[in-house]
Amino acid sequence: MWGAADQGRVNIPILESLESSIVAFVDDTPELSSPRPDIPILRGWAGLETWISGQNISQLGFVLAIGNPYGHVRQSLSKKLSDKGLAVASFADPSALLCASSMYGDGLQVMPAVVVNNDARIGSQCILNTRALVEHDCVLEAGVEIGPGAILCGRVHVGENSWIGAGAIIRPRVIVGRNVIVGAGAVVVADIPDNCVAVGVPAHPVFGKTTPSSQA
Repeated sequence: MWGAADQGRVNIPILESLESSIVAFVDDTPELSSPRPDIPILRGWAGLETWISGQNISQLGFVLAIGNPYGHVRQSLSKKLSDKGLAVASFADPSALLCASSMYGDGLQVMPAVVVNNDARIGSQCILNTRALVEHDCVLEAGVEIGPGAILCGRVHVGENSWIGAGAIIRPRVIVGRNVIVGAGAVVVADIPDNCVAVGVPAHPVFGKTTPSSQA
């Protein structure tokens, strides 16, 4: 698991409930210790390469526990790790309800009590946090994260690497651009352009605010 901080800690009990074994954490934060004393923490790419040289790669998969606004980082790391021969892992908490008619990309992470309804399309390396609702026919492009309790009504389109904050509500058929942050509790009633931060009720772009993914 790449990421040993908060997102990683949330993922641990879900993965264990699915009978998956976490064999190592990777994190480049110097002072961060492993959330499980019995599981090693490897320091960044160099630490991973050293460790992986002694492993059977065919038996290993990876999860990128890096929250937004760093969806672009998840996507970049996913390619590098896949190129090493590691498998991309996807998982969903057993309490989540994922409609069988929806489509899901690689690297999906789904937290407890999430609902994804009919014919939604969710791209690679997306994170759906606790009690998020993704209604019918929504489209989430790669690298999107939906915050806890956020509600996406039907046919919402969220662009690549965007982050919908906790408790935000997006009305039907709205388009949220690429590299966008929608603030917690915002109510989005009109389209949001690329590369901005939007807050408020109704949500509006904040002048001069940009996101890390828009500068990558």
